[in-house]
Amino acid sequence: MPHSIRSQIAAAPLLLILAACGAGSGGESPPPPSGLQPTLASIQANIFTPTCAVSGCHSGPGAMLGLRLDAGSSYASLVNKASFYDTNGTLLRVKPGDPDASFLIQKLEPNPAFGDRMPLTGCCLQQVTIDVIRQWIQDGAQP
Repeated sequence: MPHSIRSQIAAAPLLLILAACGAGSGGESPPPPSGLQPTLASIQANIFTPTCAVSGCHSGPGAMLGLRLDAGSSYASLVNKASFYDTNGTLLRVKPGDPDASFLIQKLEPNPAFGDRMPLTGCCLQQVTIDVIRQWIQDGAQP
């Protein structure tokens, strides 16, 4: 088999992964999950509960890095709470009104300053979904 064909075959899985994450698709982002709104209740039901608050991740008393994203715990665990990586008291998980200064957004978008992009399982959230979370934070991150 010629080298160029082998290279193309070897690159195919990477291209599929990038396309699944929305990278390199060249098209418009698909719509957010049905019914997703920039409210905590909607984000909880559509993102946190099915994607983040799963066994071994961000649920229950043994939640990773103390970040509980299960229903009834996510607000208190996120809003105005210091990140695990906070060394000077300024890196909040969610800073109401300021999505760019919110560690949650940094962890959902490509190339976070600390650790890996979330969620760890599956693939990244669509940008349009992250934008809904951004809007909730911009609107003051109300409970």
